[in-house]
This record gives sequence, structure tokens and C-alpha cells, in this order.
Amino acid sequence: MKINDENREKLLAELDAWYDKQAEKTDKDLFDAVVFKKLYKQLLSENAYIDWDRWKFISEDVQRNFDDLPVFERAKTDVLDRLVVIKLNGGLGTTMGCKNAKSFIEVKDGHSFLDLAIAQNEAFNKKYNAKIPLLLMDSFNTFADTREKLQGRNVRQFEQSRCPRVYSDTFLPVEEEAERWYPPGHGNIFASLEFSGELDRLLAEGRDIIFVSNIDNTGAVIEPRIAQFFSEIGAEYAMECTPKTQADIKGGTLIEIGNHIMHLEIPQVPPEHLDDFCSTKVFKIFNTNNIWVNLRAVKKNLEQIRSEIIVNKKKLSNGREVIQLETSIGGSIKAFDHAYCIHVPRSRFLPVKKTDDLLALASDLYELQPDFSLKLSVDSAPLITLPSHLQLLSGFRNAFPEYPKMRELRSLSVEGDVCFEADVTLKGNVQIKAEPGAKLIVPRGATIEDQVYTGK
Repeated sequence: MKINDENREKLLAELDAWYDKQAEKTDKDLFDAVVFKKLYKQLLSENAYIDWDRWKFISEDVQRNFDDLPVFERAKTDVLDRLVVIKLNGGLGTTMGCKNAKSFIEVKDGHSFLDLAIAQNEAFNKKYNAKIPLLLMDSFNTFADTREKLQGRNVRQFEQSRCPRVYSDTFLPVEEEAERWYPPGHGNIFASLEFSGELDRLLAEGRDIIFVSNIDNTGAVIEPRIAQFFSEIGAEYAMECTPKTQADIKGGTLIEIGNHIMHLEIPQVPPEHLDDFCSTKVFKIFNTNNIWVNLRAVKKNLEQIRSEIIVNKKKLSNGREVIQLETSIGGSIKAFDHAYCIHVPRSRFLPVKKTDDLLALASDLYELQPDFSLKLSVDSAPLITLPSHLQLLSGFRNAFPEYPKMRELRSLSVEGDVCFEADVTLKGNVQIKAEPGAKLIVPRGATIEDQVYTGK
């Protein structure tokens, strides 16, 4: 659908009329409507792609290497009294067949992502005699179930906005009630903090620095050296970045354009330059989504904080194509004058996007530390590739009732209907292939090393 001035005004009027017809009119509904209308106006007015000829690499003066930051000195800074940890807990983990919050998935020694986030925060507070609060930003999908899990735990929640998907062909809101709503991305965090009252509450408590990360990133523990740097330099925003590998080619990166730092993601890249964006030679770092932000700067500039629109294409169960309008917290970096990029080790980025990742973290490749962080027990993690049916958590649990020993593994590829019995050891480069239509059981006590294993 081509958008001109006439179509734009017509669509905006039709969106207003659609919202007027909605039965619910709570304060939250009205707030969510304002949020979505801003996103909708961005969709209708912004250029989708950046001008590729105008960008340049970020300057050295806004970059810091973690290894060069001073040692943390608790007695010389009040930063821990100002700090807040926020975990992004809005996802359902639908790619792994989950119907509840992704954070409920058991990942290590009986601990879920949610358990680890709480335990990490409690361990840090105990070690440094601090009282850093832990907050969760939930979506409408995860808020109620998570609240039940949190009974008796000292964790606060706030809920982000709920927005309607729109049809790709008409740009009008989806009518199918069961599939209408979605959370509009973590760029919604600042408006949601304000609406929930948490922004003012935290500032009243004297806590004006937030450390935000995805709850499935078990490597995103509080790092006091970064907090100390952030406080001492008077930063308003800092993004942790780490070296890009072939596994991260679609990850967002930082550029400078129009005299501002910008978080560049694939949807903003002109199609003819996608190869450049995905190249590890052109863009050498990517965003871990571990973000540090000063809340006083947020409060001061709340109305001006905005991110580039991300158009996320989806399909309804009936096959009709729709789009979700989202923003990212990384995209808001351009709204802050004193923003920095901190180069951190890969150990601070341990997300679980697929069961391939879950297998690695849950196995003996990673050890649970006293502070409830996970530490790689070998020099480098192997490349793991599981088939599509094992990407669903139900199939994954059936195939791995007990995890193989993999400390001497370099790569693993599994094809077909495979199940592992207890006490299996995998070494070197291993391929396990079941015959089409047959189930292959890797027997108890088996050791498979540098071979294609078919059970024959």
C-alpha cells in the first residue's frame, strides 16, 4: 500500500475510530493507545532505511574497553546505592513451543532463568552488603503467571504496553481478537516505567541508574566496574557490545549518523547493503542488549526519547500477513547526549534463543558459580546444531533425559529422530544421523568421537 499525505490522514482517522470502538477504556488502555499511535505515525512518516552514504564508525572517545576500567572500590563510591536491575521478561519463548513465560524454562541444575536472575541479584547484594532492587518488565502475556511465581520473593513488576497488530495490506488493526495484541518491544521501557509510577518511585528512593538486560541472558550479571565508570563519568547511556562472530551476523551494531550515535539493525539497512551489515569484516561488534541508563536523563527527556521503528512481519493462523510495530531500547541511544559503547567479553552474552543454546548451557560445558553466573568450563564452546523437531522443548526434553558429557566436543550435528540415554560422552566432531522413519537411541555409556554415528 502506497502512503501519501491523503492516505496517511485517512489511516490515522480510521485508527482513531477503531480505538473509539474498543470497549475497554481504563487508564492503561488509554496509555497503550497513545503509545501505539506514536508508533503508527512513525510507520507512516519515517524512511525505512538509513542513507548508507552518510554513516560512519563511532569515534574512539565514546568507546571503552572493559579490561581497562578501574578496579571497583566499594568504599569510594555510592553507585550501588543508586543502582537498579531490570530484567526484560515479556517473552513467551514460542520458538521453543512454550506457552508461559520463557523465563520459566529450566536451564541449569534445576534453576530457571527467573530463578537465576533472582539468585544472582541476591548473591551480589550479600557480597557487597547492598540492597539493589530487582524489577521485571513483563508483557500482558507474562505478568500474571510471573506474579504467581514471585510470591514471597522481593521482586517488583511493571507491565509494558499492549498494541494491535495491523494487516500488511490495509495497515488497519487486526480484527481477530485471539491474535490481535502484541508487546511493542523493549524500547517501550521508559514510557512504561513512567506510566507504572516506578520511574518516580525509583528516583524518590535515590536510585537513578538502571542496568537492563534480557532475562534469558545468564551472562548479564551486575558488573560493579561498569557501574562505577558510568557514575564517575556522568554517563547517561551505555551499551555493552562484544565481538561479532558468524553466529551474530544479524545482531544490531553502533554507527554514527547525523552527529548522533545510532543503533543500526537489519530493518534499517537498505537491501543492497545487507551483505555489508552481516559482514564481520565491516561491522566487528554487536549489541548484547546489556544497557545502562541514567533515570534522571530519562525523566528530563522522556518526550524526546524515541527509537527507529522496527517492522516485524508475522502471519496469523489463517495465513493472513500482518505486521508488528516495535522499538528497541538500543535504538534509544541517539536520544542521550552522553552515550558510550563498552567492549565486554563474550561471557557477558549467554542468551538462549534455541535449544542448541540450551543444550550447551545445561550440559557440563558450563558450571554454576557461587554467584549463580555460568562459566564456560572449556576454552571454547562447540557448535551445536539440532533438528527442527528438537527445537520444541517437549521434543528436546524427550531426546535428552540426561545431558551428554561434552567437554571434549568441538561440534555436534543431530539429524532425524534421535534419543540419548544416560552417561553418553561426545568428543571431537560428531554427527548423529537416524535413518528416515526410524528412531535412533544412543545407548547408555556410549562414547562417540570424531565420527558419523548411525547406530549400525
